[in-house]
Amino acid sequence: MRKVGAVYGWRVQLGGQTIAVTGAGGFIGEALCRRLNAEGAQAVGIDVRAERRVDVEATGARFVAADVLDVSAIAAALDRCDGLIHTAAIVGDWGTMEQFIEVNVRGSCAVFDAAQAAGIERIAHLSSVASWGYEFSSDLDEEAAPRASGAPYADTKAASDYLALRRGGAVVRPGDVYGPGSVPWAIRPIEALRAGSFALPGKGDALMTLVYIDDLVDCILRALTTAEAAGQAVTAWDGVPITTLEFFGRYAQMLGQKKVRTAPAPLIEAFAFAAERFAKLRGTQPSVSREAIRYVSRQAVYPNTRARELLGWEPRVDFDEGMRRTELWLRAEGLLD
Repeated sequence: MRKVGAVYGWRVQLGGQTIAVTGAGGFIGEALCRRLNAEGAQAVGIDVRAERRVDVEATGARFVAADVLDVSAIAAALDRCDGLIHTAAIVGDWGTMEQFIEVNVRGSCAVFDAAQAAGIERIAHLSSVASWGYEFSSDLDEEAAPRASGAPYADTKAASDYLALRRGGAVVRPGDVYGPGSVPWAIRPIEALRAGSFALPGKGDALMTLVYIDDLVDCILRALTTAEAAGQAVTAWDGVPITTLEFFGRYAQMLGQKKVRTAPAPLIEAFAFAAERFAKLRGTQPSVSREAIRYVSRQAVYPNTRARELLGWEPRVDFDEGMRRTELWLRAEGLLD
């Protein structure tokens, strides 16, 4: 890979190639399409939501409206593509196991089948550190296998990992992906803090494993273009654990608030349980779920050695710089006073 005077100091050899991106209308999918365009590649942005066309096309990608479960539509979208980045998934802490299986497992299988039929050999699959579950008391070894936790998102991500690896795909498991445009790690915290409805369980000393969006995109493209990454899984986060109190505290500061409220974990869990029951009665999503509370109560971190050694990847955006950029975006979008 030749050196250039760009932000990342390197440029992937994708000029003139066509790379399909499923889930292109999402936060990460859009960022990937934008970067592919900057690299001189033609991105084919695939998303089930037709209303995402304008935003996806604004990245320079060619938009295709298709459901990952629609085999013929996906096959047509992948025709003559040189590579595939699969990010489409149900992401969140609410929904039935069957709903998550339908998209995250059956949908992934359909996409990989279509890629194989199209002769696409280079595949990067976006997973999550959630595939390891949430409840472990010590830092995980990189060789630790994903394990069932009973959480629909975590378990179906673990299953799709297995499918991707069996097909020779490169799997990237990001930590908490933040930056301009992030809904769970930028927009929702600001809205909840402003509304006074935000509180952290315990002392706010749980750990977050952050990765800035540009760094994650860099890792995914390296995984796609590194031959040795085929059939391997890497973890992408910046390697510096940040407590939930410190992370969300930055948003509180942006709003002019002195601190983030905390409350005993059992009290917050009881509130989440009540919110879930109320949401079921109304047929809506709860304002907070017990699954979300589990996720922001983690006391250990994940390995990230393999991404550095196998891909030569190094995160470039640290926490201070990432939050500075996020604040600038939030103000530009009118989400901060």
